[in-house]
Amino acid sequence: MKILFVLLFGVFLNAESVTSSTLRLSGATTIQPIIEKIADAYYKETKEPLLVEGGGTESGIEKVVDGRSQIAMVARNLTEEEKSRFAYMTIAIDAVAIIYNKNQNIKNLTKNELIGIYDGSVKKWKDVGCECPNLIVISRKTDRATLNVFEDYSGLKSPKRKNLPPETKLIRSDAWEAESNINTLLWVAGLKGSIAIVSHAEAERYIAMGYPIRISTVDNIYPSNESIKNGTYPIKRELNLLWQIDNPKVEQFAKWIKNDAFQKAVEELGFVAVDR
Repeated sequence: MKILFVLLFGVFLNAESVTSSTLRLSGATTIQPIIEKIADAYYKETKEPLLVEGGGTESGIEKVVDGRSQIAMVARNLTEEEKSRFAYMTIAIDAVAIIYNKNQNIKNLTKNELIGIYDGSVKKWKDVGCECPNLIVISRKTDRATLNVFEDYSGLKSPKRKNLPPETKLIRSDAWEAESNINTLLWVAGLKGSIAIVSHAEAERYIAMGYPIRISTVDNIYPSNESIKNGTYPIKRELNLLWQIDNPKVEQFAKWIKNDAFQKAVEELGFVAVDR
């Protein structure tokens, strides 16, 4: 897989050009645009280039553990074990949005309706009051934090997960499994009748660019920055950076991103800023 990284003036170079001074960040594609946005400014001030690669939250953590990456981008709340084992910083708050093709006239789903769509008990859109095309359910791969957050909210588990108790309620076996936010957004934009879970901030950005996507309210609550921040929108998550304890190079970066420029980048990309 070709790995690209952001260097001075936004030039993308092949991974073969990585030097010992390069700081590598791996993981959640939800966080990737934030790091890419501030990479030039960080290089100008520190002369330390940033290499940014996706691959999903769990992949990012694995790469920090085995030394292939210095920082994991984690698009979910950390476990207590992770908090005790690693150094970390919460950089923003995001939500998992429920999206469908703009041509579908449904605007709200209840939690029970959403669970029914994803567990397969809702077979057609008309079962939830929508005269829409054939229902296409899009989930996410098991290494993606968006799926973790949706599983916690819905009580459903991906059928691809191993060693689940027999009584576990599962996401329908015919659901499509997307990798990145971009995959998800492109599928929904092109597929009438589709429904998917995706980063709220990424969905808003693609809608602003003209993609034919609609964000649903859940129990009549829209995932605005206000409802995400105050907790009334029910499917929200932290965005975290995680690294091995006592890494001076990463500590320098962690100190740098406490500045106003980083906060501005977070807000411009549609995420909810947090005090750091």
